[in-house]
Amino acid sequence: MMTNYDTTAKAELLYYQGNVNARSGLFEDALSLYEQAIALDGNNPMYYNNRSAALKRLGRFQDAIKQYEEIVQKFPDYGKAFLSIASTSIETGDYQGAVSSYRRFFEAYKKGDFTFNPIVGGINQSVYGDDLLETALITSINYLSEEQKRLAMQAFVEAQP
Repeated sequence: MMTNYDTTAKAELLYYQGNVNARSGLFEDALSLYEQAIALDGNNPMYYNNRSAALKRLGRFQDAIKQYEEIVQKFPDYGKAFLSIASTSIETGDYQGAVSSYRRFFEAYKKGDFTFNPIVGGINQSVYGDDLLETALITSINYLSEEQKRLAMQAFVEAQP
């Protein structure tokens, strides 16, 4: 019989295996492993976040956005999901959706509802800026094309209070 510790440890192992697959570009495999981790331990927002990132890498943008919205509902202090929704919106050509998501991010950040995890899909996206907001933005868009980065930064500035 598995204890809570055993279940959590197994979920962590599946999550890390998913990260290895994501780093190798095996996003279908990573997605399956993240889903298994969530089934064992549904209390870790990073599992959900990385599952959503895998969906994005598979081109399943609307599924990813839906998953990010679920993260926000389940983990209200995980405001970073709004950054992911915004960058996904940029990828789909929804500039106003990105502005709206960045506004939601600023509201969450102002309330203190912000946990920053620079690891997505097992890929360290750390880029250090002058402050947390700059780092969070740059980290959330560093995989976009140059034009998409420009649009994301423009939307971010437009959304600032």
